Amino acid sequence: MLLFMLLVAATLSRPITASAADKVHVSHSAISGSQAILWVTHDNGFFKKAGLEPQLVFVSGGPPNIAALVSGDLDFTVFAGPASIAANLEGADTVVLMSFINTMEHTFITRPDIKKPADLKGKKFGVARPGAADDYGARVAFKKWGLEADKDVAFLGVGSQPSRLAAIQAGRVDGVLLQPPFTVKARQEGLNELAFLSDLGLDYLGTCLATTRQTIQKKEGITRRFVRAIMEGVVFYKTHKEASIKSISKFTKLKDRAALEEAYSTYASKFMPRIPYPSIKGVETILEDLGKTNPKARGADPRRFVEPRFLKELEDQGVIAQLYRQ
Repeated sequence: MLLFMLLVAATLSRPITASAADKVHVSHSAISGSQAILWVTHDNGFFKKAGLEPQLVFVSGGPPNIAALVSGDLDFTVFAGPASIAANLEGADTVVLMSFINTMEHTFITRPDIKKPADLKGKKFGVARPGAADDYGARVAFKKWGLEADKDVAFLGVGSQPSRLAAIQAGRVDGVLLQPPFTVKARQEGLNELAFLSDLGLDYLGTCLATTRQTIQKKEGITRRFVRAIMEGVVFYKTHKEASIKSISKFTKLKDRAALEEAYSTYASKFMPRIPYPSIKGVETILEDLGKTNPKARGADPRRFVEPRFLKELEDQGVIAQLYRQ
């Protein structure tokens, strides 16, 4: 209960007023275009249509979200897939229901004098926190570039995307990974776009909707309605640009049109799949990485970590095809 009170204190939600609606407690772990789907779904009435009253809260970092999911203080969370998979390996019953980004779409942002990856040798690189998605992506890229993380490049945990942008602007770090719309802000500040993680072609679970099997068992009807509402939000996001940009602006607190346009085009058009099934190849990538330090990940069945049946029901019933025809 104390944990949930702390979560509510950090809320960014705009509650729906519907006396008969079922309340659901939902968190997100980052302020970025990749997680704006919650607000697109919320602002355009799809949760209300489903008879749901979501309490949306911002909780930074995988461990606090996992703890709240497992305790039942949260019903659902939107975050990067590795947190759910790692927790499952340690005995939690966490599963991924949907994956909105099945790769890593971050951009390497550096100080203007850093023109190539080799220039980062001996420099400081800012990440959200150790083990976060940007931390993992940066380490993969540095390895491909022949740089050894923590030895050739110092990694510093500096927090959320706004915090990472502020850190490089202040000279505390020499490079960071950012996502739209913050990439536009970085360019406007004269910072350099060094490289794109998407060019590495990584299969991944970048931004996911996760829950626990216990929640599914106790609240199967709510879970089904929640997945449908989000699916309606995905279709709306991909087909209604101006309304979606308005939601991205509310969520990120950015007004710059160029930044909002880039966020929309990146996620609605480029990276978000028409049907956001969790990528099995993405799970395999994460298991391979976790297996370097955790023997439980080696040989684990990747299907154990996902629960796509609610999406599959919608597809098999023709609901999703109908939504796209509207």
